[in-house]
Amino acid sequence: MSPYHLLAYLATAYYVALYSVHLVLLLLGYRAALRWKYTGYIEEAHRLSRSSLVPPVTIAADIDAMGNDVVRWVDRLLSQRFPQLEVLVLCRDPDDPRVGLMVKDYYLRRVDRVFRRVLDSPLPQMVYQSDDRRLTVAVAGGTRAGNLLNLALNLARYPLFGVADRCSLLVEDALLRMVRPLMEAEESVPAVMGVEVPLESEEEGLLPPRRITRFSLMESLRTQLGYMAGAPYLGGPVFACGSFVLYRKEGLFSAGGFLEGPPVLEAEMDMTLRLHRLMLHSGKRYRFVFLPQSVARKSFPRTWREHVQEIRERKRGMRSSLAAHKDMFMRRRYGFLGLAHLPLFWLFVNLAPAIGFASFALSLLFVALGLVGWPVLALFLAAFALYPALLGVLAVAIARRELGLLRGQGALLYGYAFFSQLWFRQLSSLVALAVGRRR
Repeated sequence: MSPYHLLAYLATAYYVALYSVHLVLLLLGYRAALRWKYTGYIEEAHRLSRSSLVPPVTIAADIDAMGNDVVRWVDRLLSQRFPQLEVLVLCRDPDDPRVGLMVKDYYLRRVDRVFRRVLDSPLPQMVYQSDDRRLTVAVAGGTRAGNLLNLALNLARYPLFGVADRCSLLVEDALLRMVRPLMEAEESVPAVMGVEVPLESEEEGLLPPRRITRFSLMESLRTQLGYMAGAPYLGGPVFACGSFVLYRKEGLFSAGGFLEGPPVLEAEMDMTLRLHRLMLHSGKRYRFVFLPQSVARKSFPRTWREHVQEIRERKRGMRSSLAAHKDMFMRRRYGFLGLAHLPLFWLFVNLAPAIGFASFALSLLFVALGLVGWPVLALFLAAFALYPALLGVLAVAIARRELGLLRGQGALLYGYAFFSQLWFRQLSSLVALAVGRRR
């Protein structure tokens, strides 16, 4: 066997191993979907909506993350069938016209809010509140995203704390589904997330109109059901961040609050590792929960530029968070998370795009120079593109069967799922590599 054949077979083995791990995580995610379905999370929503045992929730959101129609966003949130709910809207500009709009539409009055500063945070310049105290608008000029979240934590009245970001709209009874894992005493739950789908597919459950959004949705479903839903059973996920995440306020206080400077996405990534560290140091049995059910609709990328920007933000957050918690790597005290999950995730974030580009380019070069035959290239392409394409189809099949998403789309849906893994994911990896070089 020549060295060129050996390199080609090693590249093929790498991708077979990589996507086999993805397959295992996807099967774990499917198992989780069956478990949540069996326990009747959706059917129990009506009973929980009238139960006095449901813990109350405070939901915080930066006004810039609520989209253009803030009134519609607040209306949708306050219409949730939930016993006790408080909404905190945070603003950094005292002259923002959206503040005046909410004050007028919801008959808010200015109050002197007295609160305990458990975390270091700025003092609000103005606080407006509804008579029933369900809606509060706090204005703190010149404050960055992490500081706003810590201010919201100090202001929050209830033991559960939700962070809404990136124009997220909760689906019906989403809070009732997400709060139930936090009510169970089997093991501690630091955070709860769920499946996110595009805002554009809200009407009749159809595919979003733009092609980039469709491809982005297909890749997102594979990631959500193939990693986020399965990773908690293997000590993960490394990062729990999304358009809506529900935390225990006590856990956030014990972890020292959110980072003060970075945007919400990066602050949530860092908080995930802080909560992992906190739980492992305390010796508690714990598990992050990702519900394989639709809980939120958010704005997905509509253009290639928006998709690249999203990749850039995620990679920046991942790298800074992993660097800040590098002392957890290869440490026995952090269990499977420290010994395997974190190092493998770091390698995937930093090296997988470069390995993918190099292996693909070298395989084509070897064939062009006649150093290896076409069967070797076909085997590599099957592992490099066909294997993940089939995983994408499987993820969408699970989403349709267990989540009831995108019913009636037929072959079109599976075609997008298949081809998104053939070119969209590979091209995104090249973009990730280019972004990494610029930084």
